[in-house]
Amino acid sequence: MIIQALPRRMAFEARKSSSVELCVAEWVSGSRFRDQTTIFAEQSSERPLLDVAIHRLEPAPRLASWHLARSIRAFAAKKGSKLIATQQHIPTAARIALFNHGIPVVLHTHNFIDPPVKGKGAALRNWLRLKELQSLGGITLVSDATLAQFERDWPDVRIPRTVLSNGFDFSTWNTGRPKENRIIVVGRVQEAKGILEVAQGVAQFLADARDWTATFILSEPQSNKPYFEQIQSALQPVTGQAEILTGIPFATVKDITETSAIAVVASKWIEPFGRTALEAHAAGIALISSGTGGLREISGDGAVFLPEISGTAIAESLRLLERDPASRAAMAERGAARVRRLFPLSSSSAGSDEAERIPSICERLDDFYDRVLAGSARPSTSC
Repeated sequence: MIIQALPRRMAFEARKSSSVELCVAEWVSGSRFRDQTTIFAEQSSERPLLDVAIHRLEPAPRLASWHLARSIRAFAAKKGSKLIATQQHIPTAARIALFNHGIPVVLHTHNFIDPPVKGKGAALRNWLRLKELQSLGGITLVSDATLAQFERDWPDVRIPRTVLSNGFDFSTWNTGRPKENRIIVVGRVQEAKGILEVAQGVAQFLADARDWTATFILSEPQSNKPYFEQIQSALQPVTGQAEILTGIPFATVKDITETSAIAVVASKWIEPFGRTALEAHAAGIALISSGTGGLREISGDGAVFLPEISGTAIAESLRLLERDPASRAAMAERGAARVRRLFPLSSSSAGSDEAERIPSICERLDDFYDRVLAGSARPSTSC
């Protein structure tokens, strides 16, 4: 039995799911351990994201990670478990390990791991964080960029680790659908995502390209209301051509992506990976990217990379792609082929014309679980 423990406020619903929940659903769906997996998620009456065993928990008003750790211990005592996987939060993973001695805990990270702190009390805090990391059975990092930084920041951590990127079941993505003259922008309403600069660039472009439209699919608009209002204001001059959608299901996001011509991902911060870029390539559309962090690992030569993150640079990149449909289509084809070669969720979702097959994401994860289980079966002093 493998337990996949989701963070608090995650109910594993088909109607509304975070990127972390989507990753877990995709990993489990293509795993050879699927029938041996139970998802720990909060209570919900909605249809689940995946048809798999789910153990529902009442939301804890406080001390949620301790509640989760104790609940897993009670469940494992009754039904058994050979491995526990959890997501992103190091203290939660360490508490699960504390309450479930003898069962290896794998932490899946979706972001950069914070480096050691500095200042007053730093020595004790860093020692505690080191002990938390050392208590784990293994850790996965979402890109080469996040792995490299983790190993620079925490050289004394001696646990198994591997790069486990986001993957896709590409068999469910259709690159052949007719493309409308539409730009799609997907992201959270945060300044680090560069959404305002994209809105400014799109507005400049649409003012001259009257046969084009743009759809902004934004999440968490209430988290930064002034910034959201700035985005709305930037698009106001092209209201008839640009729309903002919020709170829509992933199936709708996917449909709009597959039928758009260009996607823009203009993150200002160093992206640990970049799922929206992967979605654009999966749909077979052209991509304009800031290329920060893991974004270049995803796209390779299959994207236009911005020289700077500004409205002017984004507008010029859009004009470049609009003026040359043949180059736009060729770049989209390169991006689609690249991600199908590097990031297939399972062997059945990989491209069929590959000269050398790279193990799928699910195969890599299953192999890592095997490695962790093999290591936990015998005393070990190093990884």
